[in-house]
Amino acid sequence: MAGGYEDWQRVLSAAFLIPHQGPTVLFLDDGALARFRPEAENAGDDLAEAVRSRLRLGDGRSMFAPIMASFRQWQRSSRLDPPPVLPVIALTVLAATRMRSDADARSTNYYLRLAQALCPGADVEAIGALRNDLREGGAFLDVVEMWRGLHGWIEAQDGAIGASTIRDHPHLQRIGYPLSQALVRQSDRMALTRFFQALDVSPGAVPDSRVIASALDIWTAAAQNRLSEAFMRALGDADLRPLLAIVVEAHAQAWDGRVLASEGKQRIEIRLSIDLDAWKARWLFPIPPGGPDTLAVLAPGSDREVSLTTLAGLDYYSVQGSPAVTPELLSSGFRLRGNEFTAESPPSPVLFLSPDAQTGAWTSAPGMLPFEEHLVAISAPHVTEFRQVLSQAAVDGWRLLSQRGSVLLSGYALFQGVRFTNGEMLEEALAGLPGLRRLGVTPAAIPRARLVRGLPLATSISGTHYLIGGEPDLLLPTGPDSRTATVTLDGRREQLQANGFPLELRRFISDTGRHIVDADGQELSFTTLEEGPDPSQPSGTASLGWTQDAQMSAQGHLFAVTGACVSGPSDSYPILVRRGRDESWLLHADGRTELLAETETPAFLLSIDIELHLPCFEISAASTARWLAQRRGTRWRLTEIGSSKRNEYDLDIDVLDAWKRACRDTNGAQLWKAQLSMAGGAT
Repeated sequence: MAGGYEDWQRVLSAAFLIPHQGPTVLFLDDGALARFRPEAENAGDDLAEAVRSRLRLGDGRSMFAPIMASFRQWQRSSRLDPPPVLPVIALTVLAATRMRSDADARSTNYYLRLAQALCPGADVEAIGALRNDLREGGAFLDVVEMWRGLHGWIEAQDGAIGASTIRDHPHLQRIGYPLSQALVRQSDRMALTRFFQALDVSPGAVPDSRVIASALDIWTAAAQNRLSEAFMRALGDADLRPLLAIVVEAHAQAWDGRVLASEGKQRIEIRLSIDLDAWKARWLFPIPPGGPDTLAVLAPGSDREVSLTTLAGLDYYSVQGSPAVTPELLSSGFRLRGNEFTAESPPSPVLFLSPDAQTGAWTSAPGMLPFEEHLVAISAPHVTEFRQVLSQAAVDGWRLLSQRGSVLLSGYALFQGVRFTNGEMLEEALAGLPGLRRLGVTPAAIPRARLVRGLPLATSISGTHYLIGGEPDLLLPTGPDSRTATVTLDGRREQLQANGFPLELRRFISDTGRHIVDADGQELSFTTLEEGPDPSQPSGTASLGWTQDAQMSAQGHLFAVTGACVSGPSDSYPILVRRGRDESWLLHADGRTELLAETETPAFLLSIDIELHLPCFEISAASTARWLAQRRGTRWRLTEIGSSKRNEYDLDIDVLDAWKRACRDTNGAQLWKAQLSMAGGAT
């Protein structure tokens, strides 16, 4: 049974104009219409019939007069309900989603698609006449007024039913309204929340549409960030690109900060954690903004429940029933679905992992971070090419970890100590290896220029003031492929390579004051100062101390010591020793060897309901200690003590005996040096 005009008005209002937060989008294609009216044989034709029942098609310019009369009456009313134009609005969006090139017309011929949607099955002559009435005859001007009325009504609800994303086209000022709702599909809206997160969008800090368009070019260049075919086509279309950017800007302004998975549930980005000391891999589940204290998701391919629980002070959930880390899950990706949340891990043929202070292990990062040390896991087919890149562009000290005795990640190779500090060398190394570039062996994508690092001042009252000589670095927008960017610093214009590596602005600044950076049209500013606005010591400094009899006091005139109370000078200092070794020794300068006993894990940590791995225990070493020697199996690892550079060696010799001989005579000392030289640095 066909639905009448009022029926469609109710259906569309219930579908789109309901209480919610975030953007309100009136996207309607044939698939969505069919879901709204499953009883209709053809929902699009049913909608068209409902609209035609209220039109006078033979009146040309005035064909929408009956609906406009109802609209005018609504304007004079209290406007408690939405304007009675939703079926017309829906039909104009449906026509926009059907825009494509075929034998009848180019994809830009919107009015032809609208005429076909309004009168499906009509002959060519009738469609042509209707198209002319809509466009040249000016009948569509009434529809434009309906769009403006709907936009105004949504805005008047003050966010109760979301924020309007209805926008006009800078040039196509009539059809821009329906096009604005047809460009961003539901799948795009979900994916754009990840884009907004990467763009560092926050309330009141949304970049303008021009910056957003450039950022989309960069972000969508990565395969995992590609959006729908229609979205990508609009992004590359000279006519539609400005409108698309304005619409995405509206979505960004309405974004509530939640990152969503494809089905619309809040997304938890699963990370990989690798503990080299414990030789274990596990999944980490970061707590999302506003995430609940407890939640449950289902393991992939089963009904087994995975329980997630927050613990005070930790950024990750405590997990019960987590799936094991397998090469299949790593390479193919997986999802764990819950009622309101979806935890997901994308396919990962290569992962860059960074040190994680919360776990004491290595945790996967969004991509490679220049100048930072990484542990890299890369799938077996790409190992040879990756080693080639490391040899050409990485800082010396990286090494391939052996998995012969106990395989940690089957099908993946692990490279430790990987660090890239030269963008040009990395670009040259990747030039002939496009496959690695597509995998993600590049710096993390930067969709928007930003200032990083530096020595900030007065951070409690400003985020843009820096100490002179400690100016921030500039990260230029860049994706998988490097590009040339135009940068202006205080009026000085340069063409620079944007490759994911930061530009050190301090090399170009010698005076204090405000400095303005323009990066491809995006303006950033910061101020350099000789010192902070208040050079005095913070309130409370040196207000507590100890008296001569070791009692804490706030009476300054009684202080014997401020800052610490010690029994006397000490010639020992703390050292962290790795747990889980067969034996651990300190090697002293006089040839003595001191056996170390591993301390017990504190009882209060054992009582916490979470899998905590404490990779090290602490000892106090005498000033005579020169080396920490630890054995696992037949191999020893030596760590030099007291050196400004971290020197570590792997040896297959009797370390304890060799050290005694090294301290006993010259020959032993020379042999010791030779053995270290042959071993080479472990890190």
